[in-house]
Amino acid sequence: MRRLMILTCIYIISNGAFGIQYVVDSELGDDSNSGIGTDSAFRTIQRCVEQLKGSEPGDECRIRSGRYHEVVEISGLKGTRDKPFIIGGYGDERPIWDGTVPIQPESWSFNEATGVCSASIQDDIFALLLNDDLLTPARWPNALWSDKTLFNNSYWGHCNANSSYGHIIDDGYAGLAESGIDATGSMAILNVGSWITYVRPVLSHNPGSPEFTYNHDMGHVPWNDKYNQYYLEAGLSLLDAPEEWVYDNSTKILYLIPKDGICPDPESTTLRGRTIDYGLIINDTSGLKISNITFLAANINAYSYPWHNSIPFAEIDELHLDSLVFKFPSSSHRMLGSTDQPLYTRLIAMAWNDGSKVRGHVSVVNCTFEGSDGTPLVHDGIGNFIHNNLFVYNVFTGQWYGGEAGGGGIILGRGEEEIISQNTLWYNGGSEGIRPSANCTVKFNHIIGHCAGKNQNDGAAIQVVRTYQNGAKLSNNWIHDSPKHGIRFDTPEPLGNATMGNGGYAGHNVIWDTEGMTIKGDDHTIENNLVIDKNEGDECSLCVIYRIWTDPTIFNNLTTTINNGASQADGGKNVDDWPNDWPLAGEVVENNYSGKDVRVQIVDPDNWDYRPVEGGVFTQGGDIIGPYLPGKEVKTYWIPGRKLFKTSTPIPVSGRSTSSDRDVVMFLGGYMADEHHFYFGMDELRIEEATMEDEEYQYTLDDDEGNILSLPKLEECSQYFWRVDVQQGGHIYKGDVWNFYT
Repeated sequence: MRRLMILTCIYIISNGAFGIQYVVDSELGDDSNSGIGTDSAFRTIQRCVEQLKGSEPGDECRIRSGRYHEVVEISGLKGTRDKPFIIGGYGDERPIWDGTVPIQPESWSFNEATGVCSASIQDDIFALLLNDDLLTPARWPNALWSDKTLFNNSYWGHCNANSSYGHIIDDGYAGLAESGIDATGSMAILNVGSWITYVRPVLSHNPGSPEFTYNHDMGHVPWNDKYNQYYLEAGLSLLDAPEEWVYDNSTKILYLIPKDGICPDPESTTLRGRTIDYGLIINDTSGLKISNITFLAANINAYSYPWHNSIPFAEIDELHLDSLVFKFPSSSHRMLGSTDQPLYTRLIAMAWNDGSKVRGHVSVVNCTFEGSDGTPLVHDGIGNFIHNNLFVYNVFTGQWYGGEAGGGGIILGRGEEEIISQNTLWYNGGSEGIRPSANCTVKFNHIIGHCAGKNQNDGAAIQVVRTYQNGAKLSNNWIHDSPKHGIRFDTPEPLGNATMGNGGYAGHNVIWDTEGMTIKGDDHTIENNLVIDKNEGDECSLCVIYRIWTDPTIFNNLTTTINNGASQADGGKNVDDWPNDWPLAGEVVENNYSGKDVRVQIVDPDNWDYRPVEGGVFTQGGDIIGPYLPGKEVKTYWIPGRKLFKTSTPIPVSGRSTSSDRDVVMFLGGYMADEHHFYFGMDELRIEEATMEDEEYQYTLDDDEGNILSLPKLEECSQYFWRVDVQQGGHIYKGDVWNFYT
């Protein structure tokens, strides 16, 4: 009886009201332990997962801080939406699911003439990290991860127009001939397919020559002489700059040029090589939540599989990723001579069963994806929920060919009815940002600097292909500072025998300093968008296409185009009456504004305040033009992008000047906030140190009371400081101190 009482107490303490909590500790645990409590923790995650298989829904694996270099396979877990199995960090601890091993050779050799350190190592590695940050495979032209130049095509070679399949001629911009390198045997990263980038070994190259050859075995590609570009990687002859490395798997020698000129300490564990792609493999599982873990150079592969012969159908359903950090989740194997595209975070809750597609549900919430070589996230399912995530500095090669990841993208959807909301995409590369699928909802996303370095041709920040336009809903997104289209409903040109896309919705979006919004197809609704400051040229910023060049196809016969504001809004160039434009296309085209003075109609576009000027032309047509109402008619000024636990995205933008007539400030509220506390004044230190007992404290807004804060009358030529804290339960997340000038 006493033993039963003790076990019951342990169950209640470990479990709360939900289930048993098993503990994993890589340093102090032992897989022969019970896993109950920190003193009897398991050592490996796999052992804990095996324990869950015999447990009830709601049971948990809680992982202590530390590094876990494992490939864990989960199969046969059957939790529920209300009582999922949980694998997550223990308390506030954040463990590292580590795809790397320490590089600890017996000794390093140092070449004083070249600055190269070399050593024999045991494992074949395909990425190298120092202090958990990425080092750059040796390449030409030189570029680095550390300063993000590897995203910029100024650091690529560019192809002469006489280049052809299998034969690249450098145009001299980067100077392959002048470099003196022998590129034979290195890997050529070839953006010779517009939105597709291939990788092939260099078959032949002579030092001093601008030409090299490769095996063009990929058939027809969308070759474009104007935009074809390349760089070379993973050859010892390319190793010439600090932070570069090469691994020769035939000799197992690692070569490295350290930034400080000193070879790494062989006893240190700070230099690490990646040896695994997927640290977590999941199938035949439902009702599973994974939370509060950092995946370092490791990734997740979750997939349903179809009925086939004697193998039964098994699905993924109710898989939830919450507050994970994926740091360098996808790494190519080019250093090992592979031309395969990098393996991506793969959440495929779809498989065929008895002739029909069966889809489950997946969510990815409050996660971070940073430094992925390939596509960060590919997902399939029904009603997948991709919400409040950060995608930052991903896709520096754009290496994708087709198949499941065909077309690429930062967020690539393949399912139905997905919701992609409140995400921030920050200076990612590749042709496409968000590439959603059927009946999608894409809303409240903030996309900044997509493909700013032009490391791949074509594409858009939000690209909807023709087969997925029917039912697509794109709304309340900000997209800016990109050489790509902001939003594009695409259709092949010339159309030929293809069917154009139709039935999409794009409304209440703000797009600036991009190639604008381009709408092909038909029977769309395009309303209340603001599209300003096209990057260059005099072409449309809002393009609801009537005809494309000489293609006789007429687009957008049934489209509704209303209440939009743009620097220039039209239906595309009229080649029959050059250089004039077709008018905006549509069956209903009403109350749109097109003019170079469009910024004058907005309160303060330089400070991201896109409300229409009260009494201006945007407010005089019955319906409001643009995505916002004027003045303070509503209590919320919607701001897209990922919410942090503290407030963010101040308006006016911190450090900028604004009019002394400004009467409000706005902000993006905290994640899961209950209240926001507002501080305002003219003394930075007092605002920094103020509490709710000080005069700088103004008032508190409940989360449902909006994000518009009224100001006192401002003085001219003055500086003001403000802060907004988040109250979440009993915890306060102190905000940054922001400022503006009048």
